Amino acid sequence: MTIELWITLAAANFAAYLAPGQNVALVGAATARAGLRGGVASVSGILVAEFIWTAVALALVLAAREVEAGAMHFLQIGGGIFLVWSGYGVLRGPRTEADRADTTPSSVARYAAFGVWVGLANPLALFFFVSIFPGLITIGGPQTALGLLAFCGSAVVVSSLLALLPYLAASQVLVRVGQSNLLNLMSGGALLSIGVVALAWTFA
Repeated sequence: MTIELWITLAAANFAAYLAPGQNVALVGAATARAGLRGGVASVSGILVAEFIWTAVALALVLAAREVEAGAMHFLQIGGGIFLVWSGYGVLRGPRTEADRADTTPSSVARYAAFGVWVGLANPLALFFFVSIFPGLITIGGPQTALGLLAFCGSAVVVSSLLALLPYLAASQVLVRVGQSNLLNLMSGGALLSIGVVALAWTFA
């Protein structure tokens, strides 16, 4: 494994992450509700989920197993339902101004947990990792499973963080200028819409 290969993997994941999606929507919702601490907590949870998907994909590739269509169908349905539920919860929840943001430890922990679940609700990440790992393993030569996980996982986590930071900063700016309600509405609506689209796509 080389630094060039690490950069290539990080760049590919960074490019995929730049497009707004459920992760970005959750970061906005968490920042609107719990300020910067909530946003950082949600980002942390999302990064944990990305590392989990990386580990699962690597395990599948090393075991030479294909992702079962039935299992992926179940994951997509479950993910869509969770996103719809999350978006609805954000939209119907009480509005919180920036100077009265709920930054209690339990609230911050809740947004970190939401970050993990929203990240896991996107099984498309699994397809991405499964598709690139065989090539990386061939190019990189013999490696231990833990070595591959550390190499690929670090590239994924670092690039995901770099892609999410601009959205976190933009969300914080909206909160600071008194637009937390607007951010909350946009983020909740995005989560709900993405969930509905995911379900419609699954049953189409």
